[in-house]
Amino acid sequence: DDRHDSIYGDCFDWLARLSKRGETFDIIILDPPSTSIGTKKKRWSVKNNMAELISLAAPMVKRGGFLWTTTNSATIHPIKFANMCRKGLLDAGLPNAKLERICPMPGDFPSIGTPSVKNLIWKIQ
Repeated sequence: DDRHDSIYGDCFDWLARLSKRGETFDIIILDPPSTSIGTKKKRWSVKNNMAELISLAAPMVKRGGFLWTTTNSATIHPIKFANMCRKGLLDAGLPNAKLERICPMPGDFPSIGTPSVKNLIWKIQ
């Protein structure tokens, strides 16, 4: 149906393009790789760049909509990940975004200690 679309490519290029067109969405899901080398040969990592990614995506979420942030980086503690997300939301000018839900890891993805998968759902207000 025409209300749904799947796009692929460099997310920073697409976020800039969609923002320039004034696009808004009910939900945006950010599930980047823990680390990657992009099309411009620039190294990207959740640890260093998640806040930037959120600051670009969050303004395109409609008021009352949701920003789903997730990572499977085992080296990032859940509280640190939440703080990185919060920084991106603040940088985007969304200080009232609320952590709506923390989704636990699925039962078929067992772990010992700090969970490697962090799923945080933010309500944009």
